Amino acid sequence: MILEKITCSDMREYNTIDDIINLGKQYPMAEFAIQAHPTKFSAHMPRYVWFDTLLHASRVNNINLAMHVNSEWRTEICNGIIPYEIKRMIDLKRDNGKHVIGRIQININGGSNKYRFYAQKVADIIRAYPDIEFIFQYAPAQRERIHALSKTGVPFSLLFDASGGRGISPKSWRAPVMDKHKMGYSGGLSPENIANNLDKINYVLPADYTTWIDAEGKLKNPETNQFDIERAAQYINTAYYWGLRHR
Repeated sequence: MILEKITCSDMREYNTIDDIINLGKQYPMAEFAIQAHPTKFSAHMPRYVWFDTLLHASRVNNINLAMHVNSEWRTEICNGIIPYEIKRMIDLKRDNGKHVIGRIQININGGSNKYRFYAQKVADIIRAYPDIEFIFQYAPAQRERIHALSKTGVPFSLLFDASGGRGISPKSWRAPVMDKHKMGYSGGLSPENIANNLDKINYVLPADYTTWIDAEGKLKNPETNQFDIERAAQYINTAYYWGLRHR
């Protein structure tokens, strides 16, 4: 398999902008994703202001940034509406004309599943941002929604998380479920177990399959429960050199 991106999720305002940018410059495969929902990410809140600062600093720094959209904002997007707080950020472009946020993950499998999913309206949003990669969680409960979106013909990717966000690595990983939509992997990944899990993921994927990995909970400092830049660096470094050995 070809490891395209190594995603670190849920860095926050207690991390320094320079630490994120420097790590992203050191490892071009690294990606940093913010968790976005109105409870903690509305305008003027500390996390929102911090990420806005990182976005503007990244206009001239070529690092990979992503946004993972949750709860009420997830529901609005599934109804074809981009919340203002989200839109002003994803509309921001680098000096070369490309969007600063390269990927947007819509966490359709989080929280209550009792919400409308209008595939055509979601497809219209995807078409409006052709250089941004949209990602949707894949789970049995979301199969009908995913297939309805696929029928619209728009490009998107899937994230497989066997633990449903609980941070538990499965004994084995699932092979890709849709030919036209690449799949990434998440669930209990850590600096300590990433090499072993990459071996397992590699076993179920074709040699030329392009994928990515996403870690969150186990990148946090056990004592502070905050995103730890040193643990993130260890995770990225281990995955990066795994990828070099398996080219």
